Amino acid sequence: MPSHQQKLTLRRQEGASKETSVKDNVHPPSPPMSDTIQTATTEQMAKDIASIYVLLKETSETQESKLNAIQTATRAVEAKLVDMVTRISNTESRLDFLEDASRALKENPPVTSDEVNALRQKLDDIENRGRRNNLRFAGFPEGCEGSDALAFMRNAIPQLLKVDFPGGLEIDRAHRSLVRRKPDGHPPRVIIARFLRFQDREEIMEAARRLGQLNWNGHRIMIFPDYSKLVTDKRAAFNPCKRLLHERKIKFSLVFPAVLVLKMTEGRREFTDPKKLSPRMTVFLILRRLNMLLLLATGSCL
Repeated sequence: MPSHQQKLTLRRQEGASKETSVKDNVHPPSPPMSDTIQTATTEQMAKDIASIYVLLKETSETQESKLNAIQTATRAVEAKLVDMVTRISNTESRLDFLEDASRALKENPPVTSDEVNALRQKLDDIENRGRRNNLRFAGFPEGCEGSDALAFMRNAIPQLLKVDFPGGLEIDRAHRSLVRRKPDGHPPRVIIARFLRFQDREEIMEAARRLGQLNWNGHRIMIFPDYSKLVTDKRAAFNPCKRLLHERKIKFSLVFPAVLVLKMTEGRREFTDPKKLSPRMTVFLILRRLNMLLLLATGSCL
């Protein structure tokens, strides 16, 4: 069993041990210098990595936008190339067609302009032969024929011309011209009548020439042959010349298809071109006037 002195020694050692532990807790030991440096290096590396990541991201986005622009331009170029290829293909097809057409024309040359004109003249002649029994009556008011133009013309023509047709006036058909009806106040559409016999048609024209001015219920009626448009245009080209001849009271005739005939002292003169006729007619009228003056002067001397 320990003595009292030993117990006191043990208590002093235990108290010193407790003071040392308290001091250790109040002032802990500082870490080593190598750990501090390592922590600072790690933080700096993290910051550098973050900066590099941001830079790479920005670079990636820039490159991506540039690639998108390149892709858009490439698509536009591709579309233009496709369009050019299509046009070239169409051009080749047309060239092939033109070559085939040219080859066909060389093997089978087309008709000449003279042949075309001859065919046109033949067609026009056939058309006029089909119209030779027709007459055009201008001046009958719109609607006067009612619903039966054929019966109206059958009764109106003998009254208009004061001519009796022993065999009866046979009309194949009659109708207004097929143009649109004009408002009131405009000239009425002509009535076209086709006669069964050509002799009746000629008799009507002769009676009209003999009577001169024709009137029906106060309306002036004029009768014309029914020609094709080609012949009608040719005859209309002589209208200025005809007007001048009428003013000078010079007899003339316009025969089919479009030939102006003048009866002159030196003989019969025919003109087919109104452009060539105008200067000649002027000279003709001057010479005619001089002849009349000479005749008057000779008669007065006698």
